[in-house]
Amino acid sequence: MPQPAVLQKPLHKISAINDQIALRSNQIFATMGFFWFCLVFSLIPLKWPAAMPFVQYASSGVLQLVALPLLGVGTILAARASDRLAKEQHDAVMETVTDMHLLMSEIHQMHTELNARLAIEPATAPSP
Repeated sequence: MPQPAVLQKPLHKISAINDQIALRSNQIFATMGFFWFCLVFSLIPLKWPAAMPFVQYASSGVLQLVALPLLGVGTILAARASDRLAKEQHDAVMETVTDMHLLMSEIHQMHTELNARLAIEPATAPSP
């Protein structure tokens, strides 16, 4: 059952905001800078062992429960553009293939007609 028009606009805005958050998060989390941050963060308990519970909570709670889903969604959204481009390229190639088939059919037809003319003309040409 379609949603009333009143509910569609807010949902569309929320969806757009969600997409922006996922894409921006993907741009942040999928960087070498974030990798180095996580590496240094994971080494903190070596210097301050009392920080281990916080580091474990942050890495398992925040990073795994928040960052991983955001990375997944962001990757899917980022792939939409490349999927669209791949479809456009495929459609262009298929259109070219269709055009080439038509051209080859025309060339084959002209070749057949030329062979037919050459086969008829020497027979009707006067002998010297």
